[in-house]
Amino acid sequence: MQETYMMIKPDGFEHREAIYKFLKEKGLIVKNYKEVKTNMEVMKLLLSHYETVIDEKGKDFDFVGRLFNSFYFGDFNIVPMHIQYDGEEDIIEYTRRLVGKTNPQAAAEGTIRHMFSNDNYDLAGIDHRLVNNVIHASDSNESAKKELGIWKDYIDYFDTEFIEKVIML
Repeated sequence: MQETYMMIKPDGFEHREAIYKFLKEKGLIVKNYKEVKTNMEVMKLLLSHYETVIDEKGKDFDFVGRLFNSFYFGDFNIVPMHIQYDGEEDIIEYTRRLVGKTNPQAAAEGTIRHMFSNDNYDLAGIDHRLVNNVIHASDSNESAKKELGIWKDYIDYFDTEFIEKVIML
């Protein structure tokens, strides 16, 4: 059984039930997840989660400021998820293909980002925030292991009754 990490972002939270159902229909198993209100403790985990991206983007992009504007300053929720897959295809390639390109405007039809976001980099820049692209999917097995470790305390929780309700939709 292959494993990875995915996270529904604040702008995708309202679509979470449809996203859970989509993942299930595509053969993915939401092993563990938790719906989490963002607070400073969660922001510290997000800073650790995005550490490499923060370094890559540099000071001028101000990823940290954009992250707080997108995840903290407001009434925001996220859903960290431990995902499993028993298929032949590599789980990382598969989940990233299902999610779509980072820029929702370039995401292929039928992907999560195409279905649930109409944001773009220009709008995000005007609002000094990250682009609203609904969901995160680990980009490598190494990242998945790291991210699963970072979010372990949150994704060791599982609401079977809720998931069963969603799957029955």
